[in-house]
Formats: sequence, C-alpha cells, structure tokens
Amino acid sequence: MPRRLLALLFLLVVLPFRPAGAQETLVRLSFSSGWDALPSIVAIERGFFQQQGLVVSGLAVSSAGAVMRSVAVGSTDIAAVPQRTFIVMAAAKMPVTAVTMNGWGPEMELVVPKADGKTKTLADLKGKTVAMTRASEAFSVLVRLLNAAGMSPSDVKIRQIPADDLMQALQAGGADAVLESRRFTKTLAETGQARVVLSNDDIADSLGYIGAQPVVANNRMIEKQPQTVQKFVTAWARALKYIQQDPDDAADLLRIFFHRHGTKVPSSMTKDWIGMIRYDRHQWTKNAITDAEYNAWALKEGGVLKVAPKLGPYVDNRFAEKVELAMQ
Repeated sequence: MPRRLLALLFLLVVLPFRPAGAQETLVRLSFSSGWDALPSIVAIERGFFQQQGLVVSGLAVSSAGAVMRSVAVGSTDIAAVPQRTFIVMAAAKMPVTAVTMNGWGPEMELVVPKADGKTKTLADLKGKTVAMTRASEAFSVLVRLLNAAGMSPSDVKIRQIPADDLMQALQAGGADAVLESRRFTKTLAETGQARVVLSNDDIADSLGYIGAQPVVANNRMIEKQPQTVQKFVTAWARALKYIQQDPDDAADLLRIFFHRHGTKVPSSMTKDWIGMIRYDRHQWTKNAITDAEYNAWALKEGGVLKVAPKLGPYVDNRFAEKVELAMQ
C-alpha cells in the first residue's frame, strides 16, 4: 500500500470527527523558526489541532528571550522551546511547566579539520578552540564531556558563533574543532572539511545523553484550562506519531516551512534531519529529568547560570500519561 495512503488511513483511524458546531478554543503557540519547528508544523498543517477543537495561532520565533517573556506574562499559552531555554526559565522561577516533549536524542558529533591527524580524544584539544552555534545545546554537552574526561571548561576555548560562520570555521582557522548537531557536522564531513573524533554513539554512550526537548505551558493556562492543555498534548502526540509514520511528508512540510522563511532546503536534507532526533516519547521520565539537570549543572559550571535549578517541580506528566494510555 502506498505510503501516502497509509498516512491518510492513519488520520482517519486516530482522529475522531468533531461534531458540527462544536466549540473551538484558541491557543497561542510559539515555536522555533528552525528545524525543531517540525512537530508544530505537522500538528497545524495536518489538522491535528483542529480535530481536537483547537484554533492554534502559531508563531515561529528566532529569539529565545522573546519566547520566555511571552510565556511568562501569558501572551503565549504554550511553547516548544530548546531544553536550554527551559532550564533558564526554571532558574528564573518563571511560571511555566513542561507538559510533554518536542523530541529527544538530538544527534551530535565532535569533528576536527580533516588535515588534523593528531587529535584522537577530547584531551588532545586542551588549550584549543571548540566552536558551536550560539546558545547551542552543545554547550552543556561539551562541559559534560570535559568533566567526564577530568577536564574543565577553562581547559578549552569555547567559541559560540552564528551557524553560517560555523560552517566555515574549520577552513578559516577560527576553530580547532566543532561540537554540534549532525545537521552541521555531517555536512562538514561530507564536504571534506572535517573528520569525526567523537561520534553521536560515543557521546550518547559516554554521557547517557537524552536531551529531551520540552513543550512548556504557562501555569495559569494549566490551572484555568486543563482540558485545553489535554487536547493540545493529545494533538501533539498524534503529530509526533505522524512524523514517524510518514517522514517523507513531514520532510516536505519542513522544506516548505523553510522556503516560506527564505531558506531553500531540499526534501532529502530535511528528511535526513528528521532522522537525527527521535519523536517516540511524550512523558518526562526520571532519567530525562536527571539528564536535563546535569545539563543545568553544565550551564552553571560554564558560567551561563548562577544556580542550577531542580527541574522536577517544572514537569507535569499527567497530560502525557493520559495520551499514552489512550494510544495503547
């Protein structure tokens, strides 16, 4: 049976028809303007929110600070944010709570210039420059890797630069290594600029890295409209399932999204990116919270935060639990 027909049958099976005249509820959603916008795009474009009786006003934003402020004051009801943003929110004691996941297990690699035949381990980079994108999740990963190797952030020079500059950093001599998502490092390796020193498997095995990406809701929204939050999380979980079942269509939606924002990316590349993160979890498990708290410690150790927050109080799994029970 063709993949697209299977996807259509999936929609008919999992999405209940909403009675005519059923009341609709407005939800203001903010999400990244980058590749991790995918679940938001799928939920909107493939009607998952609509089938739950939700009218979602979605806004793609590039500023984490703007999202934090809008969620805190209630001008955004729910937001899909990087884990680092969630940690900063918790450290600032903002009135937000993670209600589900936007994905987990983002693949990362440590690469060095292809001409560098000497660097074999992280210890070989002592005193050298490691580059990554600004406000990247890779910052915490690097600090954790350094700690596991008996090193500290001061043992290397951490350079955070724009994504466009990152792709030229090894050739231009602006960095001795790059630690980033495989969306970047794979291209560097395939274009002959870099070779891999630590693969994603090496990093995951060394750290037990989970890297859960949160979907957070304003606490007032959770208190005043729990049924709306439940409908949102239900739609979100079904969007994640759709991504797993039809990655080709999801990749095309992501390509169109990028094109609308002025960036042309082939579907083959967006499909490749989708495979670099997992979409099969909804609840924040104890291990996911512990992993995120380790990342919070790394942000403190690296001088980004003054205090590493405990994240348990900022997680509410009851909505995701109901979804998972219903999907069994």
